[in-house]
Amino acid sequence: SDNRENLQDKIPLDTPFGLYIEPSDKCNFRCKFCPTSDLKLMKATEGRNYGNMNFDLYKKVIDDTAEFNDKIKSVSLYEGGEPLLNPMFPNMVEYAKKSGKFNRIMTTTNAYLLNNELSLKIIEAGLDRINISIEGINEEQYFNISNVKIDFNKLVNNIKFFYDNKKQCEVSIKI
Repeated sequence: SDNRENLQDKIPLDTPFGLYIEPSDKCNFRCKFCPTSDLKLMKATEGRNYGNMNFDLYKKVIDDTAEFNDKIKSVSLYEGGEPLLNPMFPNMVEYAKKSGKFNRIMTTTNAYLLNNELSLKIIEAGLDRINISIEGINEEQYFNISNVKIDFNKLVNNIKFFYDNKKQCEVSIKI
């Protein structure tokens, strides 16, 4: 973007440029390339709870951003797990949006848990960008990469529904 700021011109920062929050550090896929798929490793890694983030803790993190002088450019509700596994995900989006402390609220997902109801909740909550990671162009490729059998047509239809109803939300799909 043309209005991008150079980090070296901003240090020391009064406000961070971005914040990453992991709604869930578990995943419904077992992708060959992802450390999250190694359950033994995840459970043995200090600091991982291998579960969903508690909503009260999430609210504290968002509330604590009030200490910064300016808005944070973006909050990414994703790190390594599948954020849609957290049933509070739409509430997380809404809480961050209503805080007024972020220019953009984003997430990355494998989108397999999207359905019409969840899509509408996420869009209405104010998500600004969704990055969707696609692991193949058919069920066989998905299984070879993610080690999970999926209904590929269901996945495509759910993503199409989200896109058709996206309003303000930018949709980015990576295959």
